[in-house]
Amino acid sequence: MNENDQTDPGDYEQWVMNPPFPSELTTPLTLQTYLAASYDWVDYHRNWANEEARRLNAPEDPFIDSLGTHPENYDNGALMNVSVTNLFRSWMTMRAVRERHDWIYRNYEEAWDSDKCILHRILCLKAAAVALDNAFLDPEKFEARQADEAEKNRVHTVETLKSLGIPDKLLQVMGVLPDDDKEEIDFDRLFNPDV
Repeated sequence: MNENDQTDPGDYEQWVMNPPFPSELTTPLTLQTYLAASYDWVDYHRNWANEEARRLNAPEDPFIDSLGTHPENYDNGALMNVSVTNLFRSWMTMRAVRERHDWIYRNYEEAWDSDKCILHRILCLKAAAVALDNAFLDPEKFEARQADEAEKNRVHTVETLKSLGIPDKLLQVMGVLPDDDKEEIDFDRLFNPDV
């Protein structure tokens, strides 16, 4: 975004700068172009979204991190190294973001500056930013990132449940905490006792 640009990304007129909507005919090469347009859309609104997220007491600060490498800076065939499921996830997320964007635009035209509308808008931007962050990852890096995120969520869940006074034994029964007293189940022996 140009520093001399005096427009407010939160303005109603600026929101009409639409995120892309990839069609059913999208190929990996054209998906990269759509990702570049999505990058520009998120980058334009990112500072505004972070300010609003701070004002609304969002749990993360910044709510939308810096975006990293622009999709135009990757080689044209960069998405050829990405798994089909990742390509599909990026394609579906970008379509969902655009559909949500259009829904927000239609339903909040009269209440554009309401906190509820702003929350919908920043969540829409966050979804696009997460899709961009994962779009060019090879399968191994994506799987490692998923495992890290799952562990982070598990730790947060344990902390939240403990703060509510739930005892460790119940957390172990729920499967949230590992049960140190219990032996590891040998599924091979359980299902094939003769071996």
